[in-house]
Amino acid sequence: MPVALFRACMAPMLAALALAACQTTAPAAPESTVIPETEARVRIQGEAVYFEKILMPEGSRLRVQLVDNQHADTPRAVLSEAVTTVGNGPYEFAIDVARGQLRDGGRYGLHVSVSMPDGALRFVTDTRVPVTIAADSVDVHVGRVRLRHVQPD
Repeated sequence: MPVALFRACMAPMLAALALAACQTTAPAAPESTVIPETEARVRIQGEAVYFEKILMPEGSRLRVQLVDNQHADTPRAVLSEAVTTVGNGPYEFAIDVARGQLRDGGRYGLHVSVSMPDGALRFVTDTRVPVTIAADSVDVHVGRVRLRHVQPD
């Protein structure tokens, strides 16, 4: 390759690299930055427990769903869902929901289940666990959620 052609090809690349090196990055936002209302979230935390002396195998899954009771049994009922791989219980959980999905005075509930690695259900809440979310809530603690054993088929 002739030197003149090589220099002609390299000149734009070198200019781009020089400009990129001169750019500065914006400083990170401080931790106390106010989250815009459209991005505000509420975190719901608790612990799922069962009292049976059953060890779940590694790779079992914990599923936590926040359900809007007004829309129960419709596709819009589940506002947020978190699925994690777990081993032996008890299982701590945290699930986030966008504030924009919540209604003033809305009634919500948690549905929690534990399934085997193959998807077979083993433990589940037999009713929805009521969750009260105030207008100014950021963190909601529901405490212990009791799971009931599901007999395998």
